[in-house]
Amino acid sequence: MSNDAAGFRLISTSVLAYRIVVPSSAILFVGDILKLVDHDKDFTFFAKVTDITHDTAQGEPAAGPTLAVNLHPLGLIDHDGRFRPPMTAPTNFAEVSRPDDADLEFLKQSMGDLEVGQMRAGLGILEGVTVSLPSETLSSHMGVFATTGMGKSNFMKVLCASAMRLRRFGVLMVDPHGEYVTGYRLRNQRIKGLIEYTGARDGLSVYSTRPPDERKRYGLKELRLEHDDFRMGDLGFLYELSLPLIEVVESLDSHAGSDVIDFFINEGVDSLPSPLKTTSGIGRHPEITDTLRTYALGPLHMTQRRVETVVEENRVFFHRFGSSIPSILEDLAQNKVVLIDIPGVSERGELFALSTMTRAILNAHKLRTLSDEETSHQQVLIAIEEAQRVLAEANQSTQVFRECVMEGRKFGVGLCLVTQQPKNIDPRILAQLNTYVVMGLADQQDRSIVAGNAKQNLASMNNEIQTLPRGDAVISIMGTPFPVSTRIHLFEDYLDRLDAAS
Repeated sequence: MSNDAAGFRLISTSVLAYRIVVPSSAILFVGDILKLVDHDKDFTFFAKVTDITHDTAQGEPAAGPTLAVNLHPLGLIDHDGRFRPPMTAPTNFAEVSRPDDADLEFLKQSMGDLEVGQMRAGLGILEGVTVSLPSETLSSHMGVFATTGMGKSNFMKVLCASAMRLRRFGVLMVDPHGEYVTGYRLRNQRIKGLIEYTGARDGLSVYSTRPPDERKRYGLKELRLEHDDFRMGDLGFLYELSLPLIEVVESLDSHAGSDVIDFFINEGVDSLPSPLKTTSGIGRHPEITDTLRTYALGPLHMTQRRVETVVEENRVFFHRFGSSIPSILEDLAQNKVVLIDIPGVSERGELFALSTMTRAILNAHKLRTLSDEETSHQQVLIAIEEAQRVLAEANQSTQVFRECVMEGRKFGVGLCLVTQQPKNIDPRILAQLNTYVVMGLADQQDRSIVAGNAKQNLASMNNEIQTLPRGDAVISIMGTPFPVSTRIHLFEDYLDRLDAAS
């Protein structure tokens, strides 16, 4: 853009809104960042284009058709070179231009260490400004919000690749479709998987339900959960339970999972003595027998069927003995990315596996923190795909995930909520997130919910978020002075660059 003040004029300002006039032939886009140099005050202001409308050059008909450009102030650089919030306004007719990489040096200094993309301005990118998340803040939770097809999976793979390279925190992610591990082919295009990042392969650990020959071919471990990993409370979010069933489930939640399963599978509720008899509990599990004998048979039979279904549906990885969880915890303690690769497993099985591992991770981190171990500072990020399934406002039974959101940061456990429906997430949960990655939301209610809960002002970027192209994002990061428009790296290109540098 020209610096000619006669052609590009700042004609109206307030502390929270600027307006410039440019010739109608000027090429500007929503999301462009502009620099306004105020020579009178010796301040340099930065602002983002939020809207463009046709206008008539005020008082100068000969100037020809013009565009009125609305800007949202981002901040200013003062006399000492420090970036500050926009607490004053530039004078009218301040010089308007596009910033270069040197102008945005202050932004580079506020970035983190977990690279995800490059800063975008309008349709272009600023090659010299790499966008990186601060790994030390991930236990404060993050949200990834995007409609289908906008690049959520690509972003998560880029995030994991950077985590594999850095090895400064652990990541747990359940992959129900097998797309993150080995990749896939889409319309004659090869979409790569994380195991193809050979330069940091030791930073990835995969637990899989695939057949033994496939696991051997790709270097994957067998995924196993054992009956003692199960808790009766897990039924609360795997199924919709009536009040009588909830009472039964809660009465058994303190019992070991293996005992509960053994009772329902091998003894059954029909073996219970009559509540009218004084006989104490019988069989291998007398405490369970005494607990259940006073309940009606209807809810007990329904509970038994639910337990039998959990065991049967998940038999590919759910066994009486032998759990992968100790090995998973060790991998996470070594700051690895742990993928739970379960193609073909039902949605209920996916949630069962995720909740079981989340509970184990949270409990392990609590113990480390309370015992003041040297590893108590270690962080883990747990990714939850389609997070509205377990963190909806109406669903209060997913206690382990809610506990992670409310208390996890104290123990170094953060959640990454991935969803295309943020309006269906409990607002109290959204309010706990400190990093927002917004990759295009067509629904106005979704955009309003996200903007209303973000720690930085996203409301002014409503038009930009609505028109984001695939693969681009608006990222609100703790520590940066304003939300950053970002071109997320294409995973395949990023992988090639990382491998070439290793």
